[in-house]
Amino acid sequence: MKFSLQFSLFLRSFFLQAGWNYMKYQNLGLTFTMLPFLKNEYKNDKDALPSVLQRYLENFNTHPVMASFCLGALAKQEEQIAHAQSLSDFKSKINEWNGIHRSLSITTASIGDRLFWGTLKPLTLLLALFIWLALGVNFFELENGIKIPLFYAFGAGAAAFVTFNAVALFVKWQGLKISYTAKENSCFGLTRFDWNKTIYNAKRIGIVLAVGMILFGVYYYLKDFAEVDVHFVTRAVIVLFFIMVSFITRKLRIPNMYLYLAAVAVFNIVCYL
Repeated sequence: MKFSLQFSLFLRSFFLQAGWNYMKYQNLGLTFTMLPFLKNEYKNDKDALPSVLQRYLENFNTHPVMASFCLGALAKQEEQIAHAQSLSDFKSKINEWNGIHRSLSITTASIGDRLFWGTLKPLTLLLALFIWLALGVNFFELENGIKIPLFYAFGAGAAAFVTFNAVALFVKWQGLKISYTAKENSCFGLTRFDWNKTIYNAKRIGIVLAVGMILFGVYYYLKDFAEVDVHFVTRAVIVLFFIMVSFITRKLRIPNMYLYLAAVAVFNIVCYL
């Protein structure tokens, strides 16, 4: 694939969810993204383009960043369909395309949700909070009327934003590049990265940072031993409790959603009281 065409797919992939709908999810965004490639591939057979587009307008739903692996794999398979030597070969390639279209989207959605929404976003939020502390902004004293310099307020948010999107852009570009050249037995390049280990390590870093933040808050409120903030200590203990319980539920393979719902309910009750 030429660089100009790859770059076009990369830019268009940012609009993958622009046409999101409840009927077929990201099918319009997928078709829009792949259109330059399809027009180039079928430039000598424009009569075939409507039926090709019909395939891309079927159900499609995956993680917007990890979708790049689907784009490259579908593009490579589409090349083989366009150059099929016989009707049986054509039908075989179409069936393979359908399999890639369905299975790869499910796999990338699972990885993307766990990596970006479940791990990287909370981790970058913690990063922003620690940057605040490093700049001397003690947000445990905000209720005392301390004013935060505008540069500090936006600087921490910008750092979190840049960190998250740097990883997202890297995965998006590399996913498109690798999946186009990788073979099917490597799951179109997905196996080049140890996703489970990456997610595991990132979550452990997030837990360490979260516990560190809580311990700092406990230290700040208890260092003078003049007056103990019972409300803060109670909430800190609840947070630590749910962190410990999360390790148990993970071992028992209990979905974390139930733990999150319980945590929200307990926090609401405590805050109300």
